[in-house]
Amino acid sequence: MERYAGQPALGVGPLVLPFQDVLDGAYRLAGVLSGAGIGRGSGLACVTGTNRPEVLLVRIAAHLLGARLTQVLAGPALYGLDFVLRDCRPDLVVHDVPVPATGAPRLPLAELLRRAAEREPAAVPVRAREDDVARVTYTGGTTGRPKGVASTFGAMAARNAGRPAAWAGSVYLSVTSLAQRSGGRCLEQWRAGGRVEILEPFTPGGFAAACRRLGPVATYLTTSMVYRLLDDPATAHGVPGLEAVSYGDSPVHPERLREAVTRWGGRWRQGYGTNEAAVICRLSPADHDAAVAGRPELLASVGRPVAGVEVEVRDARGATVATGRTGEVWMRSAAMMTGYWGRPGATAEVLRDGWLRTGDLGHFGADGHLFLDDRLHDVVMVHGDNVYCVPVEAALARHPAVAQAVVVGRHSDLTGEEVCAFLVPAAGYGPDAGLAAEACDLVEKDLAPAHRPTAVFWERVIPLTARGKPDKRRLRARAAGRRP
Repeated sequence: MERYAGQPALGVGPLVLPFQDVLDGAYRLAGVLSGAGIGRGSGLACVTGTNRPEVLLVRIAAHLLGARLTQVLAGPALYGLDFVLRDCRPDLVVHDVPVPATGAPRLPLAELLRRAAEREPAAVPVRAREDDVARVTYTGGTTGRPKGVASTFGAMAARNAGRPAAWAGSVYLSVTSLAQRSGGRCLEQWRAGGRVEILEPFTPGGFAAACRRLGPVATYLTTSMVYRLLDDPATAHGVPGLEAVSYGDSPVHPERLREAVTRWGGRWRQGYGTNEAAVICRLSPADHDAAVAGRPELLASVGRPVAGVEVEVRDARGATVATGRTGEVWMRSAAMMTGYWGRPGATAEVLRDGWLRTGDLGHFGADGHLFLDDRLHDVVMVHGDNVYCVPVEAALARHPAVAQAVVVGRHSDLTGEEVCAFLVPAAGYGPDAGLAAEACDLVEKDLAPAHRPTAVFWERVIPLTARGKPDKRRLRARAAGRRP
């Protein structure tokens, strides 16, 4: 970062900091944290209520010191904060929102920043070692207690080495959680000498204004953000200044993705990955262009394995299945986690002979593209047959009255389980039993009668987890206690 000292690095509204100020701020924070007992191998938790840009500097400081960092963005969808702060075993908790007392010392972020401002920015030697745990990042907890994913500094370096360079000449506009994927993308942008802009909170209008002001802009959007932008009159037909979009937090309906690519233009890139594995496959900008030009089936895939990553689809016995057959996705790379923090049993379930079981079900197409069919634990068993949710959701979303579809299963005395669909109506439509039946007809036509939802619920919005994914745990609870 030193070589870019005078160039703009971090913008938040009218305030823009050059690289030297960002580096000096990280050095000051590292000095305060070191004085508070944080060093190589220490645990540091950082909990904030909003995407404050300061957390990026805290992250750099923690990495310089070789500390084990857990970042949490608190909010109404957060699940299990008390558990996370006990499980990650921090030596210090930095926070700007109330946090439960877990026995660890606590330091308000405002106080940390005040102490840092009083210090001189003295350079801090990098104390981290390749095999040290750099981050413990928690899974969404949608099927139970969150699990801490432990990643070493070596694994993080491998993840960065396998990623494409930052979008040249673009400002990276961060609109998702800095505690998750977007925080890493900001650091990637800085390594390439690029500028980062933080937008908080995300709204379609605010996003469009920022793109016009800063363009050309590159960004990372969750699937739900893509849908909101498509459905907002201000951004439905285009976002001037938006040049490049990455996405990939949850499956996106191919028809809606095609809408976005054709309406907005620009370069699109999907990354399929997990906390445990980093990026596994990519659907490249060239793939998106080919899909629009005549290969629409590509938009239903997650792309091909990235460099340095091996991917296999295996059956329940662990044997590789033929192309076109559905099985569990296994992968291995240098970027994998070392294991689940403090959970050797859970680690042994997913790490086998150097391979990681992702828990995703998918199949390879003839040209090497991977298609995801479901999560292993989300499959709905109807009369003993597997019904995969992703193809059902895609078929439902083909109906013009459906803006978004999410499918879950619930108990049925007749069939064991039944398929339940939650639909968000498209603009100009409302909840309607006839329209629901037409959408279900598409499922039966595209797939099979057993895949047809037997219960449909109309929703204004789909509830999301703290990571912006459809909260299927909450939807299953709703389905269990409601009639269509």
